[in-house]
Amino acid sequence: MREHQRALPREQRAPKFTDRHGRAVPLATYIIIGLTTLVYGLQWVGQLIPGFPDVYNLFLYSPLHTSQAALELHEFVPWLDFEPWRMLTSALVHSMGSPIHLVLNMAVLWMIGRQIEQFLGAAKFVAIYVLSAFGGAVAVLFLAAPESAVVGASGAVYGLFAALWMIGRRMGADTRGITILIVINFAFSFLGAGISWQGHLGGFLTGLGASVPALMADRKQRDRATTPETRKSLNRRTWGGLVIVAIVLVALTVVGTLLIDAESLLAR
Repeated sequence: MREHQRALPREQRAPKFTDRHGRAVPLATYIIIGLTTLVYGLQWVGQLIPGFPDVYNLFLYSPLHTSQAALELHEFVPWLDFEPWRMLTSALVHSMGSPIHLVLNMAVLWMIGRQIEQFLGAAKFVAIYVLSAFGGAVAVLFLAAPESAVVGASGAVYGLFAALWMIGRRMGADTRGITILIVINFAFSFLGAGISWQGHLGGFLTGLGASVPALMADRKQRDRATTPETRKSLNRRTWGGLVIVAIVLVALTVVGTLLIDAESLLAR
């Protein structure tokens, strides 16, 4: 990871947030890490204090939560609610039995999130992170068993892996190191027990797709003399591309919702 970061050219945008020494402060990265860690603490509070909301079970995602079955069977199965927002909240909760799950995800986010945030800006960085988390859940909806449940920011982190790889390719850096790292992580995803390879794959593919409009705009901006009007136009195109990715994910969610019907669930 360090080799890949050193290989990236330093002609990145001026940081929006700096400390008193003028060094870039990746505020969005730190906020995501802080929020995710806070939620993990609330998970434990929910386990230890009677009456406190069970954050873990309220935030995890199962394909059943975005299924036709949830719409049709809620009257007979009260715990089965149609709650599509769990596709995003699941990225905030982590395994209670293995704190290393949280530690590894946040460590990788700290290592690569700062680099991506400085290159793309905080808003686009957060957009790619959220879309990748969403894309990971969409892949779980299509590829995992309906009754399975997933938690963790891994899908979003894999989306950042994809974004960092794309940035390296765009800037002409040596991407062999990050490529090897991605391949090794995917090997663990497919071979390890209890790991949602579906979420990792979906997050990675979404990260690739979400990075394209931002990097295309960056290339055009570097290839021409930019004016404030040009920058605004390219910025609008970038956000337009990100909105298209979001619309595609929503459309896929709607399709996936119709695939899990009440009859197939009862048959299980």
